[in-house]
Amino acid sequence: MIVRTLEEIEGTRREIFAENNNWVSKRFILAEDNMGFSFNETIIYANTETLIWYKNHLEAVYCVEGEGEIETTEDSIVYPIKPGTLYALDKHDRHYLRAYGKDVRLLCVFNPPLVGDEDHDEEGAYVKSGK
Repeated sequence: MIVRTLEEIEGTRREIFAENNNWVSKRFILAEDNMGFSFNETIIYANTETLIWYKNHLEAVYCVEGEGEIETTEDSIVYPIKPGTLYALDKHDRHYLRAYGKDVRLLCVFNPPLVGDEDHDEEGAYVKSGK
């Protein structure tokens, strides 16, 4: 059985801060845990915009705090995000993620699972940071 607390993750290699300072990801379950998915709590900092394009992953996201929006780049459709909203990037949808007013707290599941130190590249895809 795997049991982890937020306190155990903070300040370790499982807490990843974006190079652009837009978010922090606290990675509870990683590929090394052999669960077939990864699970993160991600905080998107207030008044930021992040381009995301998970070409190599599928992701489901559930908002538990804060408000913002996602905007798809292909068709410019805007979807509001607030507590109780789930969105799934089932087609590797390229999008902007924006947080308004205060931080947005998201619970995220990735398939295939994250290794642990991924950050977004210039296209918005996750790549291993090499740190």
